[in-house]
Amino acid sequence: MEFIRFIKEITCSEIVSLSKKITGSDKLLSIKSGNTAADIIIGVSDGRYAVGQTLCFLERLPENEKSTQLKQTCIITNQQTAAKLTGHNLIIVDDPRALFIDLLSQLKQSPGFACFSSLVDVEPEIHKDSQIHSQAVIEPGVYIAQGAVINAGCVIKQGTYIGRNVTIRENTTIGTAGITVYKTQDDRVLRFPHIAGVIIGDEVEIGASCVIAKGVMSSTVIGNNSVIGNLSNIGHGVNIGHHVWMSVGSLIGGNTKIGERSTLGLGVSVRDNLKIGHDCSIGMGAVVVKDVQTGDSMFGNPAKKMRKINAGPKR
Repeated sequence: MEFIRFIKEITCSEIVSLSKKITGSDKLLSIKSGNTAADIIIGVSDGRYAVGQTLCFLERLPENEKSTQLKQTCIITNQQTAAKLTGHNLIIVDDPRALFIDLLSQLKQSPGFACFSSLVDVEPEIHKDSQIHSQAVIEPGVYIAQGAVINAGCVIKQGTYIGRNVTIRENTTIGTAGITVYKTQDDRVLRFPHIAGVIIGDEVEIGASCVIAKGVMSSTVIGNNSVIGNLSNIGHGVNIGHHVWMSVGSLIGGNTKIGERSTLGLGVSVRDNLKIGHDCSIGMGAVVVKDVQTGDSMFGNPAKKMRKINAGPKR
């Protein structure tokens, strides 16, 4: 499971103190200490896929509750969900998402977050055998491996990992924040900090003028040997498998997963939070609004299953 590590560990009691400062004592309903010690907090994770010794939030119980992991976390939650959690470390408020966002904004300043999530075990570095155009912008906190080629006008933002022999064509931006807005119960509008990054595997080709957003709580991932066509937009937290081929102008909504060896034709649009299986073919201009099973071929708006087709080049 993925988590985003703090630069320096903090304690549960420090998080509670900061929560009280943010919310005020009248809005912090109660604190509950669990049966399992979780005093040291090493980072933050998505409560649906919780990692021990992290801070997370839950508005409802996850479908497959990982009770062992959850009991080792510090959970921000509401009264209804707290009533179903026994032996957990809880900070109970009316609006847990709002408090979590406010906390992330504070924790970004101190103790701060590591450049890369737990999925990446390297320090930021630009390999001497990579090719970076003089008119590309590479922020601090980026890893670029041997043989990578970054062309003119590209912007590579902090938290991006680029694998071996990756080609990124002109004017592409990687690691920008997506649009994730939340209206709180007290009518504030908050933007969820994007603290996860972008992980691009080996031998990937990314076309010109693409935008690939960094993840919010889980990294945006592009698998080995995949191709992303010009003018494509990849939303935050998208996971693209190995050997995927996406044609020009593909639009992929946030947190969608695309299986290995799947092919997307010209101008395909995929709604957020969907799952597309392995070896799927999505026809030109299709608008995908529901999950696609492994091996299926889809076409139309809305996309519907059709006879099997084998689109795109062999990979």
